[in-house]
Amino acid sequence: MADIVDGATGELRLSPAERAVTTMLAIPSGIYGPPLGPGEIDQKIHDIADLIEHIAQVIVVLYEDKHAAEEKYLGTFADYMVMHEKSGTQMARQYAIAKTRTELHELNVAKEKLRYAEEMQKAIQNRSFGLMNIGKRITAAFGMGSSR
Repeated sequence: MADIVDGATGELRLSPAERAVTTMLAIPSGIYGPPLGPGEIDQKIHDIADLIEHIAQVIVVLYEDKHAAEEKYLGTFADYMVMHEKSGTQMARQYAIAKTRTELHELNVAKEKLRYAEEMQKAIQNRSFGLMNIGKRITAAFGMGSSR
């Protein structure tokens, strides 16, 4: 994949969510290479099926992480609201917002990890569909050639 460079500053942008999820997904680098023949297409389809199953397990873990981060954020937010209820609802809310920035950031990163994994699952699944279509065309071509 190409690096993402900030156009204004020229600095390299790295997503912590992407880095964390990429290692969890363990997608082999050769999965997007062109297949050479029917046997290799079939093997890649089987490899992708295993990979999709693994990605589904990663997504379950990421959902659990997201829910845990959400519960932590909401619990901490509620605690700060209750702690400062005597100051009025508006002030208590502002205080809770100010004090839970870290928890909110952790929740947003957890959501982004989940979103990234789901998008990668779609991309891998689309690759599988593409290979299946190529396999069907090759099979049809061989079938037509042998019937003459």
